[in-house]
Amino acid sequence: MTLRSENIFFALMNSPVGVIGLVEDQDSLVEIVFQSDPAIIREQILRQYPQAREQESALLQNAREQLHDYFEGRRRHFELPLDMANLPAFTRKVLTLLSGVDYGRTLTYGELAALAGSPQAARAVGRAMATNPFPIIVPCHRVVGGGGRLTGYSGGQGLSTKQWLLEFEKQQAGEEG
Repeated sequence: MTLRSENIFFALMNSPVGVIGLVEDQDSLVEIVFQSDPAIIREQILRQYPQAREQESALLQNAREQLHDYFEGRRRHFELPLDMANLPAFTRKVLTLLSGVDYGRTLTYGELAALAGSPQAARAVGRAMATNPFPIIVPCHRVVGGGGRLTGYSGGQGLSTKQWLLEFEKQQAGEEG
């Protein structure tokens, strides 16, 4: 990924699905990384962004607050600047469409491919999901296989994290419905 500056910041936060690392470059999020071990997240971020500094910024604080609100059941949509400029055009299109999938709902890879205007591109949608740099915020966990079966998830602890996120959203949506 080509970054626009040498002023890359990152911050870590705890969440119910593990530690989340947020990476910023010039007032836009460029990546979200999460798993259980903060040392591994730091190492992963610094390997990809050697010039990054662990430092709070207004954007990173806002992102942490929005994620905290999400995990408290108070937020269903995120309002954060995401840098998708270096992503392939199809991936940008898929992630933009995915951002519009309602909280607590799911759709299949095939349905998302059809929405993107490429009904035969379910595998390409899967690749876009696997490389989503903004998990949770761009909710790739809401994309499931045919028949609603859970398939791959690259964030956190994999499928168990995806299942937790889907059950959490379903429970939160059910409490209001």
